[in-house]
Amino acid sequence: MLQLFTHHRSVSAHRVRIALNYKGVSYKSILTDLDHARGDRLSYLNVNPQGLIPALWAENDLVISQSSAILEYLEERYPERPLIQGDIAERARIRSFAQIAIADTHPLNNLRVLRYLRDAMGVPYDKRREWFEHWIHKAFGPMESILAGHAREHDAHSYCFGERPSLADVCLVPQVSLAERYQVDLSDYPTIRRVYRACMTMAAFQAADPDTQPDTR
Repeated sequence: MLQLFTHHRSVSAHRVRIALNYKGVSYKSILTDLDHARGDRLSYLNVNPQGLIPALWAENDLVISQSSAILEYLEERYPERPLIQGDIAERARIRSFAQIAIADTHPLNNLRVLRYLRDAMGVPYDKRREWFEHWIHKAFGPMESILAGHAREHDAHSYCFGERPSLADVCLVPQVSLAERYQVDLSDYPTIRRVYRACMTMAAFQAADPDTQPDTR
């Protein structure tokens, strides 16, 4: 059985949990609390020297770090319920949208960056909050435009790019969840909010939500 080293607050792990659930892949969650348990951290560094969440322990002792690499592995290993579908243009559109979250947004707002701003640079809370919201809006503005434009061209649909979830939805939902957790005003993004609501009616997304994880405090 696959083992996922996860933490309920990790946006990257959230993506992977959704994908595993959607594909119906059985896995064991290894709850890895890097905030408080130094012993756990030292043990985890033996699994993933970078020390970041998530990591996936797959067959033949293969350990995959980085959520994008894990998602690609799952797509190739378990192709029955694809998250990247359609013709070549549609697949490129899905990948491009997903990268806005994975590459351009989350790295600027993850915990280690915010802690560095606080601890090493002495940035006060209000300025850290301003930083966080700035990059959320820098992502959601273009995302909203892309989704709304696609909906106009292809008729209204439930998910990002069609009537079933794709990698785009898997990467969007954790970013919206994070923004909601910190009470960011999302009123300017009706299409994003509509897609998020549609996704959250599905058991795969519900079971991956941070508030449903065993290590939620």
